[in-house]
Amino acid sequence: MKFIDFKKKKTSMHRKLLLYMLTLVLVVVMFIAFGLFFVGQFSTTTEKYSNNLTFQNEFYTRQIEKYFDDLSMMNEMLSNDASAIIDKYLKEKGIYISALNDSQLYTEGVQKALFPKLKEELLKADASGAFIMLNATVNTGKADSDKSKTGLYFQRSTLDRTDETLLLFRGSAELGRKNNVMPHRKWRLEFRTDFAPQTEPFFDETIVKEKKSVLTDIFTLNGTSEEAMAFITPLFGADGSYYGICGFEISKNYFKDFFAQPTRLEQLTCTFSKTAEDGKIDCDNIFWAGVLGDYSLKPGGTLVPKEMNDSLTEFLGEKTFVAAKNEITICNTSYTLVVMQPKSEFDKTVAVSVTRIVLVCFLLVFSAVVICVIFSQKFVSPVIKSLEKIRMQEHAGTKSDIIEIDDLLVYLTEQNRLRDLETENLKRQNEELAIVTENQTNEIDKRQTEIERLTYSRKNEIDPDNYEAFKIGLKELTKTEKTVFNLYLQGKTAKEIAYILNIRESTLKFHNHNILEKLGVSSRKQMLRYATLLKQETQSND
Repeated sequence: MKFIDFKKKKTSMHRKLLLYMLTLVLVVVMFIAFGLFFVGQFSTTTEKYSNNLTFQNEFYTRQIEKYFDDLSMMNEMLSNDASAIIDKYLKEKGIYISALNDSQLYTEGVQKALFPKLKEELLKADASGAFIMLNATVNTGKADSDKSKTGLYFQRSTLDRTDETLLLFRGSAELGRKNNVMPHRKWRLEFRTDFAPQTEPFFDETIVKEKKSVLTDIFTLNGTSEEAMAFITPLFGADGSYYGICGFEISKNYFKDFFAQPTRLEQLTCTFSKTAEDGKIDCDNIFWAGVLGDYSLKPGGTLVPKEMNDSLTEFLGEKTFVAAKNEITICNTSYTLVVMQPKSEFDKTVAVSVTRIVLVCFLLVFSAVVICVIFSQKFVSPVIKSLEKIRMQEHAGTKSDIIEIDDLLVYLTEQNRLRDLETENLKRQNEELAIVTENQTNEIDKRQTEIERLTYSRKNEIDPDNYEAFKIGLKELTKTEKTVFNLYLQGKTAKEIAYILNIRESTLKFHNHNILEKLGVSSRKQMLRYATLLKQETQSND
């Protein structure tokens, strides 16, 4: 007997085990890495980024909606209070609003009456300016006098709510000085009805009664480079007389400073603009705000939207942005609110996440390799030693020091014993089956012999006409009926035939009835007799 030298195989076994372990570990790590990259971590990073932008957008949305709701309410209050003040003044003077035309006395008088109220409301409001524009002018003889209107216009130089921050943009300069409100560097005495978009229709007497509050488009203040929007509400007297308009100004700079928000998202920008049908954003006609106390990038040109997923939109233009957008309605007009970051920031966030994944995978693989090497050495060495010990001591009947090897030997011994028993049982069953088969064959031969003997001995008793009808009837049998007929000729019983054909005994009875009727016999015994006779005739002819 040739024994195996396990010591010579130790290196090979060690290498195989190490290879298997490393392959398994690397496959598992690879699946984990791909899962993290494509499904898990990468998706989570994008989702977190999307959630942050969406949250910031929702915050801006709530803030801006509340802002314009509050401003609308204050504008309505200013309209009511200013109308009441004008009513009172006109009543005291016994005049109508038209009497203000070409009258410096009356225009300064109504401005003086309105001055404290307008100042008070501006100091309370979150706005860069407030105005009251009356449907009258001090100089009707001037060219384009129909576009010139008297009134008051205050502006706030800072976000501070103090008298020192107020400037007089339109109205009586002397009145302003007396009330410690210095004229603006671009001061003018009167307004023009086109100072802001959507204001001229308020001075069209044919439709003014139907006018409601509006938020104007972005416009540039006359004589300045300052851009703003105006929230406008009409002024009506108690008797329904039209007095003019009042409202609040929101400049771009004020919007930017007021809505600047603290956030961890670098270079975050929030844009506010009218909703375009094609979804594009004209960056020349937007209000925007950024990060409080940090650098914010104002987008430029035209931004074209491109959907990224359910919550994020990519805007392509001079610079590409990743954004979350929302729509709000102000004065029955739809506005789009977009919170965006440069796509470079999004890519950087994703890149950092991917780098982390790669680093974790590398560390995981390195650790797995080291562990596999150490484990394989510690595992294979005692196995080789134990197998060598078993080889040397197997004739002495000693056991190894490894439980698993002992269990394996016991199992193999038991399997050999069971296999021998199974072989013996199978041999005995085959012998029994052979005996049964032989007995069945002998019984069939016996039956067939007896049938042939009886048929031959009683040949003279057979009616020739019935026999001829039998032979003709054989040709009329169906395929199934012929099969049943042949099985009867082979000596099969009814139960055996039903089992062979996998049919019920009732079905077999039906076939039996048809066979007997077609063959013109009264019983199976007669059928078998005729069939045997036919077979003998055929053999004798051959």
